[in-house]
Amino acid sequence: MFFDQKIINLGLDAETNIGVITRLAEALKQEDVVKDSYLAHVLSREKSFPTGLQLEGGIGIAIPHTDSDYVNKSQIALATLQKPVSFKSMVDKEVDVKVNLVFMIAMSQPHEQAQLLSNLMTFCQNESGIKALLTTTKVSEAYEILTKYNLN
Repeated sequence: MFFDQKIINLGLDAETNIGVITRLAEALKQEDVVKDSYLAHVLSREKSFPTGLQLEGGIGIAIPHTDSDYVNKSQIALATLQKPVSFKSMVDKEVDVKVNLVFMIAMSQPHEQAQLLSNLMTFCQNESGIKALLTTTKVSEAYEILTKYNLN
């Protein structure tokens, strides 16, 4: 499974997208999932290729990531946010998306990322799954939701 309960952060309090990305990158680094250079490359990629996505129901997600060169082992850091944080839209860089949920991808093999993004997009179309993830306060429940929707 690409999710580790140690890297699921529910109710993260951050003021900016940089703060969210930094906190999640630090969690990945602490578990030796990513290299020291990972954070800088995610932030750089986010500027050029933003990852905010507006879903139906007023929910925004972001899927920051970078190349597999900066990853030691495949993992996804997850954060639900105490209050929405602005990310630029992946559809239109000029548009801000108020994000409530962040999946930060760290894939060590390039081929894994395409399938994972496809699975995430399918999950994002399931409003009840997203809402369940956003409302849970227990990491174990979040992990169960992710498993139920085959995000592994």
